[in-house]
Amino acid sequence: MAEHSGTQFFILGGSGDLAQRKLFPALFDLYTQQLLPSSFQVVGLARTVRSDAEYQALIKTSILNQSKRIDVASLDAFCAHARYVSGSFEELESYQKLHATVATFETQSGSSANKIFYLAVPPVHYAHIFNLLHESGIAQTNEKDTWARILVEKPFGHDKPSAIALNEALNGLFTEDQIFRIDHYLAKEAIQNLLSFRFGNTLVHNAWNSEHIAAVHIRMFESINVSSRGAFYDKVGALRDVGQNHLLQMIALIAMDEPLHFTADAIRKNRASVLKKLVPFTKDTIHTNVVRAQYEGYTDVDGVTPNSTTETYFAFKTFIDTPTWEGVPFFVQAGKSLSHDEVSIQIDFKPIQHGPFAGEGNAIVLTVSPVQSMNITLNVKKPGHSFSIEQNTLSFAWEDENRGVVNAYEKVILDCINGERTLFTSTDEVLASWEFIHSLTTHWDTLPLQTYEEGSAGPQNALWKQ
Repeated sequence: MAEHSGTQFFILGGSGDLAQRKLFPALFDLYTQQLLPSSFQVVGLARTVRSDAEYQALIKTSILNQSKRIDVASLDAFCAHARYVSGSFEELESYQKLHATVATFETQSGSSANKIFYLAVPPVHYAHIFNLLHESGIAQTNEKDTWARILVEKPFGHDKPSAIALNEALNGLFTEDQIFRIDHYLAKEAIQNLLSFRFGNTLVHNAWNSEHIAAVHIRMFESINVSSRGAFYDKVGALRDVGQNHLLQMIALIAMDEPLHFTADAIRKNRASVLKKLVPFTKDTIHTNVVRAQYEGYTDVDGVTPNSTTETYFAFKTFIDTPTWEGVPFFVQAGKSLSHDEVSIQIDFKPIQHGPFAGEGNAIVLTVSPVQSMNITLNVKKPGHSFSIEQNTLSFAWEDENRGVVNAYEKVILDCINGERTLFTSTDEVLASWEFIHSLTTHWDTLPLQTYEEGSAGPQNALWKQ
């Protein structure tokens, strides 16, 4: 980013749930840490007619709803940087209005503007927005030292063909370095620490392979149901909502080879290599390695088709076709309306089989939510006169205000400003993940749809119980 250039942050869907709950607070936190450019502007685009002052009041209320411990003077100063444009992100006229804000901002700041476009809208609108951004010319830059970047949320496409088409449309309009595909789970402290933990500690570095690891478990449990998101969720389902992106990215970080250099290109290349080596499902293997289920009462939710077969839970067992991970099962499960909230990665190590030190295998549990932490179970001597083994746990938590834990959306926005692409998924990663998911969805309807009670541990015939 050129020092003399100001930056405009455009939010398409500027008054929606994502903007209010995540983007406004993240931008304000970056502002209070003096991490935003000295000259910046937040521009919201939404249908509701409102003035700049009314939009600033909406931003202020949204941020205060997230935390009451806020310096009001700083909040007012931040909100003064906000502008509003009333219009539809589906109409060219709206982008021409946005263009007018660029001219005003550049005149006031005395410099050309860098531009970030955050698509806080349903993914079904992406392709049309890409075309309008291009047609309007607002995503183009005239100066060699300014840039325009596009931030898109997951899912990128709804299947392999649509992902390919969307990617071709994007690459036909913009350069690859303008496109930032978000998977905000990659920006969480616990997930980022996977690489430093794996490659920076001799304790685990040489044991991170099939010779020592018995199994890997990845869980994403939510106690909430689909609530008011019935119409959206019924078109997506759990597999596309979190499986194709968050969970496969976790697998990639667990299993990727150590990069020769700690650069975005090297890390993204190694993540993609793992995704390309996931063993696909066939009509013969899917029935013994995959479970899909729906919580009871789901079809009564507003917006859900009465006879819907959309899954609210899935589990699968897969393998990675590399010598390092040969024979190690990866158990992946996710679901809504379960007994508790948990996002975690568990690495089970093989136990010592014989002799006085035989016992249970060690385990490493990396918890991403609700608290970011790491627990390592070790075999130790049980206190007493006799010699017997018991397990104790070493624990480490990141959830400490004094440790500077960064909000994932703060990290996403800041990295986009700085052009740092490590935490954003590449074209190769997106297409490789959809290739694997395609092997599931091809035979998806042949699987029986199990049911489970809300607030339970999920369906009875769950693979994770193996």
